Amino acid sequence: MRKAKKKVVKKKAVAKKKVVKKKVVKKVRCGALTKDGKRCKRMVAPPAKYCHLHKGYKKPAKKKK
Repeated sequence: MRKAKKKVVKKKAVAKKKVVKKKVVKKVRCGALTKDGKRCKRMVAPPAKYCHLHKGYKKPAKKKK
């Protein structure tokens, strides 16, 4: 009788993933005013000043006394 040959399974080389440290970004509130005159409650990551809804927002002109 012949001996049965064992199948040799080669394992694929697995590339090690680099661990990338993420910078912690402190979010701030959107600087735009709503129609009611209240500040927008959405949060944005610097250097952005306004949320996606207020993109292109211009501050209202200050009233003279």
